[in-house]
Amino acid sequence: MRSGARQLCSMLALALLCGAARGDASLLVAGLSCAKLDAPGRILCDLHANAPSAKLVWADALVVAAPEFARPLRSRVALQLLAGTSQASAKLALVGARPGKGELAVLVRGVVCRATSSGEVCHPEQQRVSTELEVSAAAPPTAP
Repeated sequence: MRSGARQLCSMLALALLCGAARGDASLLVAGLSCAKLDAPGRILCDLHANAPSAKLVWADALVVAAPEFARPLRSRVALQLLAGTSQASAKLALVGARPGKGELAVLVRGVVCRATSSGEVCHPEQQRVSTELEVSAAAPPTAP
């Protein structure tokens, strides 16, 4: 990794750690929803984030808890910023290996910026969101 990229990564990590201790009301609003499966297979979830009173400039999400029957294909996903808005979204895919019901929890992280009298000020925000996953047993085939 080049020194400039390494320095940027270090600054972002430090900003995220410092933001968790700040205790301000979050400017980041996030949501998560997943489709129910009627049989084991691929589970697709919609993840979204927005900053209604600020400008969202970067966002990602970490899977922090998943039930044993549904494992994420990736534990971290980058959210795509929607041009001209303070919104971002991503698809999160899991493998529903067998029937079950359980909670999926995701930590959405973002960097938001606000204009102030002394210029634009940016800081990290995070929000934990969760939803219930459900995979039903496949119906047995019917005989002709």
